[in-house]
Amino acid sequence: MKLLSISQEKDYLLVPNMIWDAISPEVYDAAVVIRRGLINRIIPLCALREEAMANMEIVHLPGLTLMPGLVDCHVHFSMDGENLPKAITNWDQQPDLVTQKSRQAAMDYLSAGVLAVRDGGDKKNIGLSLRNSIIKGLLPGPLVIATGRAIFRNGRYGAFLGPGVDNLEEALAQLELFRDEGIDQLKVVISGLVSFKEFGTVGPVQFSVTELQAIVDRAHFLGLKVMAHASSAPAVETAVKAGVDSVEHGYFVQSSELEQMARNGTAWVPTLAPLGNLIHLNHLPYEGADLNVIRRTFEIQLARVKEAYDLGITLGVGTDAGANHVPHGSSYMDELNYYAAAGLDHKAILHIATAQSACIIGRERELGTVSEGKKPFLIGVHGNPLESINKLKNPEMVILPGC
Repeated sequence: MKLLSISQEKDYLLVPNMIWDAISPEVYDAAVVIRRGLINRIIPLCALREEAMANMEIVHLPGLTLMPGLVDCHVHFSMDGENLPKAITNWDQQPDLVTQKSRQAAMDYLSAGVLAVRDGGDKKNIGLSLRNSIIKGLLPGPLVIATGRAIFRNGRYGAFLGPGVDNLEEALAQLELFRDEGIDQLKVVISGLVSFKEFGTVGPVQFSVTELQAIVDRAHFLGLKVMAHASSAPAVETAVKAGVDSVEHGYFVQSSELEQMARNGTAWVPTLAPLGNLIHLNHLPYEGADLNVIRRTFEIQLARVKEAYDLGITLGVGTDAGANHVPHGSSYMDELNYYAAAGLDHKAILHIATAQSACIIGRERELGTVSEGKKPFLIGVHGNPLESINKLKNPEMVILPGC
């Protein structure tokens, strides 16, 4: 993987073999002009003139298709994809190791062509700290949208994500605190985890519609989108009625909730890899887990993803990387292939992975398409990605905006 950092002090001409801009239905011949750190023009190759190229740094990308960088809407830099309890212990006992692993994860995303990620949070603000380090130029990495710590109800699922609350007043106070810590979006935990022992069992709903709506309204007033951890039909219904921006996971969602999501414009990040990878590896994550339960749950989720796509719901790619057997970076291709298993075609998956996911993380004005005024978050891949999503594996060139 070659990494090119675009300087705002120079003008560039990128000359690939083809371009897929995430807008046009097909790839096409063109070059990209970058001025002052932004995409300035897209010029047909036949229209290039030597005098217009005189003061530019010309970057030839022979054999490559230039396209938008990929977006992962749900990751956890604080987790290592191996053992969550051990990772949580390391937050206190081996913080240097945690920092090292999170920084390696940032590089793993770049190697996979994932140039923007939304971190799903942790109680130590590890993802938020990594975002700050990347912004300061202390290490290369993707654009990180950080949720920092999450709001959840004490005594319910979510203790590793935040300090917990007992009532609405405490939740609103935490929201103000998290905003002051510099979060990009707010995460609220609405349900527990999906059981791998008892089919269809999910932890209880943590907030009423009235409580959650008050949290969402205040977050929106502060300019923050809200992502909701919500599995089970009641949890998703609560999240959608309260006006959250995206539902994360959404296992056991029913058709009625999907229809409501479509009407309300609620996005969905279905996180398929955490279950799909366990099935693929024939791995039981804890004692008493049943692979048949995991498989049945996963198959229902695949069917709901196709139903959501047919309803026109904005879907986002979210790997939940850091979860058991969901490594940072490389699991992105797993997630895309699970979308294919759900019945979506290559073009639909690519659009979800770029333009739609950019909208979910709130950065559609900066990335997600190759178009004028956007920042150059771009990758170069061999061949035509519209023919196979596997063309995205191991991109040859990664282009990032620099200083």
